[in-house]
Amino acid sequence: MDNLKEGKKIDTAKLLDPEVVLHPQISKWRDAITVDLKLLNSLKDGQIQDTVFRSKDGKYELLAGARRYFHQKLLGTSWEDIPKKILDDVSDSRALMLAASENIFRKDFNPWEEARAIVSLTTGGFKPKDLAKQFGKSEGYIRSRMALMQLPEKIRDRFEKKDIPIGYAEPVKKLDKYEEAQKKLLEKIVEGMSNRYSGIDTIEEADAFVTTILKQIKDKEELLVKYGPCPKCNSKSIGEGWQNDQLKCGDCNYSWHKETKEPWEYYETKQKLQEMGIKVEEGPETLKLTPRDVASMVTQKAEEQERLTREEGETLPANFRSKATLLMLLEPMITGDNIQKLEVRDERIEIQLIEGFDVYFNGLRKDYADGVSKARIETSG
Repeated sequence: MDNLKEGKKIDTAKLLDPEVVLHPQISKWRDAITVDLKLLNSLKDGQIQDTVFRSKDGKYELLAGARRYFHQKLLGTSWEDIPKKILDDVSDSRALMLAASENIFRKDFNPWEEARAIVSLTTGGFKPKDLAKQFGKSEGYIRSRMALMQLPEKIRDRFEKKDIPIGYAEPVKKLDKYEEAQKKLLEKIVEGMSNRYSGIDTIEEADAFVTTILKQIKDKEELLVKYGPCPKCNSKSIGEGWQNDQLKCGDCNYSWHKETKEPWEYYETKQKLQEMGIKVEEGPETLKLTPRDVASMVTQKAEEQERLTREEGETLPANFRSKATLLMLLEPMITGDNIQKLEVRDERIEIQLIEGFDVYFNGLRKDYADGVSKARIETSG
């Protein structure tokens, strides 16, 4: 014992009694068994629990207490003197459950050992919800352990080295078909460990990230099935543009119309021409206008210019003088018996009509300083 060092790997094959065999599954649950000096001292002091075996084919199969068993062998304890419990007529599935009940969730069982045990149990026919009930854990806890063993080895190593909290295993596992997305999630988790405001620092946030990514992937896959790859570079990395019916390639940045597959710039130009009444019959590489099209465009442009000129013509010149007398302006309104009330106050004349209307005209003031001001007579009946 004096030569034993804490943490040194134990050569279990050399210590195994001839009467004992290891269970092919249970023996794989644990990492390599290493020397635990504290356990050795407690065994020397007589603090020993029974090691559990089952009878099988004339041998004794080790189900629970492997660490105790091999540390007792390090102390030179014979098979006959090892405290043990031997079970008879135990089925394979029952053996797995007994071993799990004895081993799983013990303090010396790490998450990876738990994961291996749980996967063995589910492979043996046990359902996650039944295991959760059996071991007093949530079903989510059981599934997170299962997810560990389904991760790619290089990612599993990061969890095992504790670079990333083990609780993130299940959301990371959901992206195992999408390497880039999975890598991005891992980066966000690592970032969140040092800066919660810019990264992901809860399982809920990781789940939300996965949900968003999977929806984006699904949407892209549906677009690909419906509209095909990029017409220019044949890339499958397509997505919707910011305009209606526009698709855009994530690789070459080319954009086109969903249905017609026309280049987006050509499609937009064609739409504008058609709005002007010009029918486009040429393809995007040979777009041409006929003389009639050009004449139509010139006519429309001239009409537009004429309208603008007409509107600008309403502006009065700076030296404008009105030749209309007040009587000429008011006569159409005050003929007959349409006047109900008339008042003159200094420079202001107020006429109230029975039937009112508005008169809007350019003129009346003696001077127009800016050439824009206009006079207005408002009437009301």
